[in-house]
Amino acid sequence: MEKGKENKNYLGEEWFLAFKIVTFLLVGFLPSFLFILLFIQYGSPILNYINFLGDLKSSWLAWISAIVISFLLHFIDRLIRLRKKIKTKIEKKFLILIIFSSLMVFGLIATQAYLYVNYLLLNDTLVKLSADENNIFFTDNLNQDVTFKIAVTANPFCSAECRYDFYDVSGGKEIEMGSFNLTTVFSKLKKYTLNNNHLVQGSQTINRFEVSCKSIKTFLCYTGEGESKRAVLITLNYNLSQEDLKFKNYSRNELLLIGKNISLIAEKLAYSNTSLFSINNSFDSGNLQDNYKNLSYSFLRLNDSFYFMKSLWESQNFSSLKKELFQKPNQTNNLSANSEELNSEINSNISFYNNLVGNLTNSRETLKLSSLMNIDSLSCAGLNNLIPDFNSVFGKLIGKTNLSYSGLIVGNISSQIRTFYNNLQTNPSNPVCFLTENITNETISKIEIAPVNFSRYELSLNDPSPVCCFLGTCAPCCENQCSKENYPVIFLHGHLINKALPADYSLDSFSAIKEKLNSEGYIDAGSVVLSQIKEPAGLWGKTDARLIVTASYFFDTNKTANGEITFQSDDKDIETYAARLNRIVELVKYRTGKDKVVIVAHSMGGVVTRKYLQTFGGENVDKIILVTVPNHGIDGKTRDYCALLGAEVACKEMDKDSTFMKDLNSQTSAIVPTYNIVGVGCNMGDETGDGIIKNSSQYLDYATNYQISGTCDELSFKYLHEYIVYPDKYPETYVIIRDILRKTNQKL
Repeated sequence: MEKGKENKNYLGEEWFLAFKIVTFLLVGFLPSFLFILLFIQYGSPILNYINFLGDLKSSWLAWISAIVISFLLHFIDRLIRLRKKIKTKIEKKFLILIIFSSLMVFGLIATQAYLYVNYLLLNDTLVKLSADENNIFFTDNLNQDVTFKIAVTANPFCSAECRYDFYDVSGGKEIEMGSFNLTTVFSKLKKYTLNNNHLVQGSQTINRFEVSCKSIKTFLCYTGEGESKRAVLITLNYNLSQEDLKFKNYSRNELLLIGKNISLIAEKLAYSNTSLFSINNSFDSGNLQDNYKNLSYSFLRLNDSFYFMKSLWESQNFSSLKKELFQKPNQTNNLSANSEELNSEINSNISFYNNLVGNLTNSRETLKLSSLMNIDSLSCAGLNNLIPDFNSVFGKLIGKTNLSYSGLIVGNISSQIRTFYNNLQTNPSNPVCFLTENITNETISKIEIAPVNFSRYELSLNDPSPVCCFLGTCAPCCENQCSKENYPVIFLHGHLINKALPADYSLDSFSAIKEKLNSEGYIDAGSVVLSQIKEPAGLWGKTDARLIVTASYFFDTNKTANGEITFQSDDKDIETYAARLNRIVELVKYRTGKDKVVIVAHSMGGVVTRKYLQTFGGENVDKIILVTVPNHGIDGKTRDYCALLGAEVACKEMDKDSTFMKDLNSQTSAIVPTYNIVGVGCNMGDETGDGIIKNSSQYLDYATNYQISGTCDELSFKYLHEYIVYPDKYPETYVIIRDILRKTNQKL
């Protein structure tokens, strides 16, 4: 009888033990079940959980947690039962050690679970990048430094692996690239010296610093190993210093004066050349020719030097111009004086030669007259002696003799003939003298200088056009001559998935699309948040290339005694966000100098964009591209959990039955050309969608609609709604956006 009772008690204890084990297991699985119950939107919770447990890749932590929790509960239960049996201090210390070890294991599991949930809620790596100067202004000959600060926010047990790239956008070449590791405790500083390249006033070059970081997966570091990227655009702007401005005005006047004098010298040398050509072979002008050649050579060097200085002035290379300009006025004056002296000498020689020709001509006429007179035999003999001498002198003058020698012999023969004629005695009874040699009848002409055909030219110095380059191709910087329709593109994020996270996480949503656009000729200017405007207008728009930026409406500014400060403010209504977007649009227009922008908006960002257009109009917007936007609101679990994860007021306004959504959709026509990308393929109960927004809510009647079909993995929190903007997963999204951006107010 007692034995049967013992067996019955034994069986009861076994059943009770089995019941406790099952209960402990159920309690162990309860956290993961609640997690699935809360976040899997559609289908049976039990079936969803069974499918979840069957996917060991997603549920391994749930299994481990359930087993460990069950073991700990069973172990604690056993310890409670054994507590009364413990009598010695050693046994009590051993019990405390076991309890402490158990709590440590439980804490480790709890930590793992917490970190894993954080990872699922997108609390992964976030990189922050800033520069101490975004716009460098060179106003003197000094180089300037820029320092970049890189920091990461991540799981405290994670170490981030970062890559950086400092790129010369204007020249199309790398400045430096490398990598480093970073933790949340420390930040990294990268300092560079930017050289003053002495470009002309108003010119600009662009550098871009980009950093991308991802966490390295370890036992306590849950991470998707996705990269967080940030970029900063640095403009290098070239202006003249006050010293250079003064020298510019001084050197302009000096160069114009030198140019005027050079023109006068050219005119003088042209006269010299014409005069020397007119001399031809009339007399030996070798010295004059040599002098002219030397002066011409000096002139060519001076002229080349002048145009070199002109090019230095027009390129605003004043440091080199100062060295060249120093001695040029004296050189110009000396050459001008020497040219004038040469012309005087040429004129003097020509005049002297013409006098010689005149003397010989007169002497010949005297001889001819004498030969016709009745002279005695002695005079006749004297005449016949003079004629050969005269003919000889005449021949020598024609023969290009030395002008000094010619002057000597012509003077001598002319004097003899004049003396002979003056002493000549005539008698009618004397016969006419018989000439033994005829007086030469050769002709010799005086030198006549042909008119100099020389046109003075007006010299001008043109202020150079500022030069801006993009990927090695240079052109005048954009003022008014560049395309007005090359509008900047603003990428706008959606709703925060986790309101506990910094709003900076939202800036990563379009990173992959921006990276591909950057590789196709766009300039990625990084991110834009509302901030105090300190720089001149249009600095981002001087290069003729399209600019893309990410913007956030989760930041605002506040004026303080020390100026404006920017702060995070992500708990406002959509109308407030729309007002911030209006200020962002004005800021981007100011920085680029363009009169319109293009907006590419994701999720709630599309609602903010539509509200902005409804409130402020489309005057400043060329077109909008919407990507998986709840155009007709949210419902179901998306609506239920929206406020848990993000700002409550915006979630209420996005309710499909809200007054806000009804007012937003009272607009039935497009204010600007509207393109709408709809995500489908995920089961959302009675219809398809992107896992977060139903197809019917995304569709917009007055827009050009495109459908992208995809899949969702709810257990891993991987929804089409999020991944549709990843070109490696859905390249068709990128192609649609890229092709729309290439159009100008035309439907595809």
